[in-house]
Amino acid sequence: MAGMTMEAPDAGRAGRLARIVADSRLAQFTCLLAFAALIRCPAWGEWNFGIDDQFYALVGERLAKGDLLYVDIWDRKGPLLYLIFTAIALVSPTMLAYQLVATLSAALGAYGVNRIARMIATPGSAMLAALSYLALLSRFEGDNLEAGVFFNTLIIAAAWLLLSRFDRLHEGRIDAGLLTGFLCAGMGIAIKQTVALEGALFGLTAILLLARSRRSVIGVAWRAGILALAGSLPMLATGLFYWMDGHFADLWNAIATSNFARGYADPAIRVQRIFTMAGMLGIPMVFSGIGLHALHRQPEHRPVARLIALWAFVALALIFSFPNIYVHYAQSALAPLAILCAGYFAHRRPVWPGLVAVIGLSLALSGTFHLHDRWRARPAAAAMVGYIDAVTPHKRLLVWGAPNYLYAKIGADPVSPLAFSPHLYEGREWTGLDERREVRRILSARPETVVAQTPLPSSPLNEATVSMVDAYTRTCRKQRRFTIYDHNGEQVHTVFSACAG
Repeated sequence: MAGMTMEAPDAGRAGRLARIVADSRLAQFTCLLAFAALIRCPAWGEWNFGIDDQFYALVGERLAKGDLLYVDIWDRKGPLLYLIFTAIALVSPTMLAYQLVATLSAALGAYGVNRIARMIATPGSAMLAALSYLALLSRFEGDNLEAGVFFNTLIIAAAWLLLSRFDRLHEGRIDAGLLTGFLCAGMGIAIKQTVALEGALFGLTAILLLARSRRSVIGVAWRAGILALAGSLPMLATGLFYWMDGHFADLWNAIATSNFARGYADPAIRVQRIFTMAGMLGIPMVFSGIGLHALHRQPEHRPVARLIALWAFVALALIFSFPNIYVHYAQSALAPLAILCAGYFAHRRPVWPGLVAVIGLSLALSGTFHLHDRWRARPAAAAMVGYIDAVTPHKRLLVWGAPNYLYAKIGADPVSPLAFSPHLYEGREWTGLDERREVRRILSARPETVVAQTPLPSSPLNEATVSMVDAYTRTCRKQRRFTIYDHNGEQVHTVFSACAG
């Protein structure tokens, strides 16, 4: 009929699909989970993808067998991180199982970003912010099992539960949801201690809003105290457990003393890393800044946008003020930056520059999309594991480099509480144990196989411990080199065997 227009069938279906995603929270989470799986699956099944990641898995499996964290196996991160891996190991001690749970955690974090962004932006823009978070997480070494994949999700949940209860706090009320939010923040702190700064920001925000209500000082104080108790509960429970077990000093040494006693990067190296990190974070900071400017012009969005901006500021300030700066440290800032990007997606046209820069470029530069390495990684690692297993019949193995999960792969017990070998060969390390004495003890047990990374990925080295191991490997009758692949590319390892006879 003249004057009538027909909607293209494909356009109609696309519109209906968009409405379903906009209206259904389940559809939103399903889309985010699918995207997370898509961008992370190239590394699934790789046990050597990241040095920290595989150590978390090793510790989880050791705890499942009865080891006590900080005593039988040592690290300085919070206990909840390792309890997560222990829980997974009790069900399925495989790298794929850890990676599937991490993917679920990343998707839950992205869903939280989506819900927060929805408070200040359109449904489509909020979803783009969530996709941006997942892409940025992959760019900053969160594409496998890094701690930020887990603690970010908890902090995002805490932020969402706080923001969604601004009205209650203005009225001087707290509820179970707010308590749950602060418990989530406390759980994040129990994974990574520095998360306490974000938790403190959320706590101060809640106290300020309560103080602006008509509650008395005492009324504000006891409510703030309950929230503080909820946030402190995970670490209080940890401290009580170790105190009752007689190992509180070991706990304190690991999570507090060792962080202050260790050495850190030289000033020149630190300045170089600051500029490198600033360059890497430059793109998301620019688009989040544009988004914040757009949101600040809308009075109804200012309270939420201001807290998100403060969250980003605190996280960024921590990154750039910390004595050591590593790429994965940026993970704590990614959620607030992604949420602020929703302001750009909602109020600036065209949106494609943001999509290309924040999502496309992040994925292109992530370790999981080094597809040539991913293709070679599994068979290369399997060949090395098979050889080590064959030449280590008595399971007396020393890993002297990054691939510490080799202990689990061949069924060997770690030779020391310092199973993370950088604790033994890094020159600036401090663990509370005498590293020289520990290496002498390890070598006196005559490990039959030593797997040494070439070169050791650290500077400066602990020359005393390195020279002891070098002297020991010169007595080994066999050696064979292997090239395996992690998120940074090729890594060369020499397997010294027939060392005990």
